[in-house]
Amino acid sequence: MRKIFLLASVLSLVAFTSCKSEKEKVDAEVEKTKNNVDETVSEQLTEGEEIKNKVNEAVENLPTFSDPKITEFVAKYSKWATDIKSAATTEDISKLAVLTQQSVEFQKELEGIKQTLSKEDAKKLQDWTAEIQKELSK
Repeated sequence: MRKIFLLASVLSLVAFTSCKSEKEKVDAEVEKTKNNVDETVSEQLTEGEEIKNKVNEAVENLPTFSDPKITEFVAKYSKWATDIKSAATTEDISKLAVLTQQSVEFQKELEGIKQTLSKEDAKKLQDWTAEIQKELSK
């Protein structure tokens, strides 16, 4: 009987020790995963901030036009560009879908505006939109 009791005690001790060891392993893995997620999120936020700053720089250099409607369009377009870059960086799929749909509307509006511009304003607008598109494609 003593042998059985001793054997049961040893088995219990081993079982409890291995459970504790497994729990510690799981806890360590959870902590490691949490740290990896925190680090990845931090890196994405930093990268997103850098991209947003670049887009903002391009937006701050808004060209001026003789027609106030064109200037208004440029302001709307620059806000849209900032929003879409931010949504892409943060991987906000629903916001990105809405903003992508708006891009079609912007293209139609842009085509209509181009027809009313002087050559100088058309060139200025084309150069500015090309720079914004270049920033968005990065």
